[in-house]
Amino acid sequence: MKAAVWNDHGSLDVVERAVPDPRPGWIRIKVSAVGICGTDLHFYRGSFPSPAGLLPGHEVGGLIDALGEGVQLPVGAAVAVEPQSFCGECYQCRTGNHNRCPKRILFGVTGRGGCAEFATIPAYAAYVLPDGLPAAAGALAEPLAVCVRGLRRGRIQFGQRIVILGAGTIGLMSLLAARAAGAGDILVTARYPVQQRAAQALGADAVFDNVGALNDHLGGAPVDCVIETVGGRAATLTEAVNLVRPGGMVLMLGVFDGATQIPALDFSTKEVTMVGSNCYGRSGSQTDFASALDLLRQNLEPLTALVTHRFALDQVNQAFTAAADKNSGSIKVHLIP
Repeated sequence: MKAAVWNDHGSLDVVERAVPDPRPGWIRIKVSAVGICGTDLHFYRGSFPSPAGLLPGHEVGGLIDALGEGVQLPVGAAVAVEPQSFCGECYQCRTGNHNRCPKRILFGVTGRGGCAEFATIPAYAAYVLPDGLPAAAGALAEPLAVCVRGLRRGRIQFGQRIVILGAGTIGLMSLLAARAAGAGDILVTARYPVQQRAAQALGADAVFDNVGALNDHLGGAPVDCVIETVGGRAATLTEAVNLVRPGGMVLMLGVFDGATQIPALDFSTKEVTMVGSNCYGRSGSQTDFASALDLLRQNLEPLTALVTHRFALDQVNQAFTAAADKNSGSIKVHLIP
C-alpha cells in the first residue's frame, strides 16, 4: 500500500508499506479521507521536532476492511476514528478522561496515523457513522469532537455572549457547537475572506477582521466566554482576558508552540477562569466523539463545505503547502488515499 511518512527535512515521502493485519481486538480500515490539522502544520513548519518515519493523520474516516480476533463489527461499514489508544484501567480512564491516560497514544502524533491506504485501530476507536453519512465525512468528526469537549469544559450556557478568536476549522466548528449549546450572540474574528464567509454561513452574529473592530462593536458590552482557537505564538490569550467580563471564562483550544503571556493583574482582579482542553473523552453516558457524530449528522452540508481542498496521497506535500498558506483559500484540506 501507499503511505505518507515524515522525513527529516520537514516534508513527507510517499512510500510502499505492507498492508497491516489487525491484531486481536483491532480492525483494519480502508482509509477514505484524512484531514490535515493545525498540529500537523506545527510539525510541517518545524515548530515541533520532526517525527521522521511517522505516518501523520489523526482526522480519519474510512470503511471497515478486516477484523482482528474477537471483534464483531460490520465489515464494509463507514466509520470515524477516535485516534487514541489507552489503558482503560487507570484513574483517568475510569473517570472518562482517557485523553489524560499516561499510556495514551495519539495516532498520527505519537503513534502511526492514518495517512495511508489502510490503517489499523482498536475496535473501540471506530464509530460507525449514522446512515446517510459518507465515509469521507468521518474525517470531520475528530476536530468536531475537540470542540464538543472544549465547550463542555467551558460550561457554555443558554443565552451567553461568546467571542471566538480565530476562524480556522476549530474556530468555525466551535461556532457551530456553541450555537447548538444555546449560546446567544456569537462574535468571531477571522483574518481571511474565506473564513469570514464561512463564519457567516455557519450563523455568526457578527464577524470582524481584527480585535479592535470587535471591541468597537461591543462598546463595553459584557462577554461571558472567549474561545481562543489561534494558538501558535499569537497574543490571543491577552486579548481574551481583556475581552471577557469580570467572572467570565476563557477557553483555550489553540495549540501554542512557544511561551505565551497573559495580563496577570487583569486576570486576577477580574477573577477570570481559564480552562484548557485537549482532544476528547467522556462526559456522563456519551463520549465526546458520539456527541460530535450527532452534530455531524445534523449539520453535514455546512460542515462538508469547510473542506475547501482535496488532494491525492501522492500530492501530500502540495496538500500541506495549501493547508499552511491561508492565502490559498484553504480551511480544511483533505487527503484522499
